[in-house]
Amino acid sequence: MTAPRAALTLDVDWAPDFMIDDAAQALIERGVRATWFVTHASPAVERLRERPDLFELGLHPNFLPGSSHGATPEAVVAHCAALVPGARAVRTHCLLQSTPLHDVLLRGSDVEVDVSLFLPHATHVEAVEQWSPAGRLVRLPYVWQDNMEMYAPRAQWSTAALLDPPGLRIFDFHPVHVWLNSASFDPYERLKASVALSSATPEDAAPFRNADGPGARTAFLELADRLAELGGGAKVSDLT
Repeated sequence: MTAPRAALTLDVDWAPDFMIDDAAQALIERGVRATWFVTHASPAVERLRERPDLFELGLHPNFLPGSSHGATPEAVVAHCAALVPGARAVRTHCLLQSTPLHDVLLRGSDVEVDVSLFLPHATHVEAVEQWSPAGRLVRLPYVWQDNMEMYAPRAQWSTAALLDPPGLRIFDFHPVHVWLNSASFDPYERLKASVALSSATPEDAAPFRNADGPGARTAFLELADRLAELGGGAKVSDLT
């Protein structure tokens, strides 16, 4: 496998700026590319925008009931498209998807690439074209996600070897889990119970950090190191 077949992605998911900056700095230091699926405006997101050599910003629309992005699919897409004008890639929050939602995305934004199909540890994954009344959508399945790995009876936190199988290798992380080095949901849920996540400070989050074992952070850094050795990886829109 060569580096352009692999991509690292992150779902921002309303993380505080210090967590976004932390993950971004680790990638900048290694020269590793990434696609960030954005949920909200913030100074840290603006700093990501300043590094187009490494970072691509995509949409992360929340179509669930009660969404802060809007009350209708059209409103959600309009809100997210305004956050990231010209974004080519999308991953929906909680992977909510349907053919009507795809049409709303295609008609209401510049999206061309969807990365909302999760196929855990799959091999021989390739880009596929999906056509609908609104046009063409390229779909890129992804094969590993930090929070979903927490449910596995034998979680695989060593990610470098997952680059070896044939096919596209797209990975998904969340800045909050990278910062916490989450290996289970319990510390994350206790953090959210103690403070609003979006306003949390490093001092608020520090007691919930996993400092003793493998988790999302060790997986993130291992993957970033390996991608750096392979040339830096790709942004997802480059895989089409």
